[in-house]
Amino acid sequence: MAMALTHQLATAFAAPMHAHANVRLATPLMSEDLKATTTDGPITGLDTTGVVVPTNMAAEAPKAAAPKPVRKAAWNPQGLPVPPVPKQAELFAQQFVPEYLKQSPTYLDGSMPGDIGFDPWGLAVLANPQISTMTAAQALDAKSRTAAERNEQMLALCEEEQQAAIQWMRSSELKHGRLAMLAVAGWPLAEMINGEFLRSAGQTNGRAPSLFNGHLPDHLPFLLVVFGGLAALELKTKETVKDGNYNFDPLGFASGIGSERTLQTAEIKHGRAAMMAITGFAVQEFFWGTPVVQQTPFFFLPFGGFTG
Repeated sequence: MAMALTHQLATAFAAPMHAHANVRLATPLMSEDLKATTTDGPITGLDTTGVVVPTNMAAEAPKAAAPKPVRKAAWNPQGLPVPPVPKQAELFAQQFVPEYLKQSPTYLDGSMPGDIGFDPWGLAVLANPQISTMTAAQALDAKSRTAAERNEQMLALCEEEQQAAIQWMRSSELKHGRLAMLAVAGWPLAEMINGEFLRSAGQTNGRAPSLFNGHLPDHLPFLLVVFGGLAALELKTKETVKDGNYNFDPLGFASGIGSERTLQTAEIKHGRAAMMAITGFAVQEFFWGTPVVQQTPFFFLPFGGFTG
């Protein structure tokens, strides 16, 4: 009885249920009066949450990155092309990227000290090569025989990978340049100080021992000490030293405003000159068979060797 009464009362107070047919409104959801304007712009409609969104708040499509400015190849001011070569030397002509003789590659933007946009051979992509086995070396050689192949690989990398390759090459150039600066000073000093010993021993006719002049094993203990120390320094700092910066400035030359960039540019330029000079020393002495300090005394003697 109580349950029946409860059911009747619930039915009496319940809202009446009416069936409606599906009706499609012909008028817009928003009336003309609601199409107001805000202080920032006209109201265009509703977003997915039902909130009115002004036009200027709508999401904008991401803008494409602006292309990097093209730099002229400063190292080739005349814009000289690859010289014509006979068919037998065709591979030589294929070692240049023609457009890089007139303009710098896009991955060399001039942000690093000493960057003059020089990579006409497209060698930057060969940075840090993984050639632990002969098969890997052959595979790398097979797809890198020409400059066009190397350039295609470089441009296929993302910008971060390109910059990592450039930084590896820059660090390598710095290390070789520093060694060359030491060698280009030590080579003539060795010939001037120990010239008589080198002649009397009948070894090198007064020339500094080298790969071309021979007799390097005669000085093996010295070489082990020097290059062993350099190898230990490299292993200890290869993960911590970036961009060749060993924080070595005991005299505080780089403390002035703008001086660090100037010194970095000077170092890379002197290193490049030293690498060419030490190569010239070795080649000159190999062909002429005499010490370089005798061939060009005006470079190494006080006042150019002029005695009056």
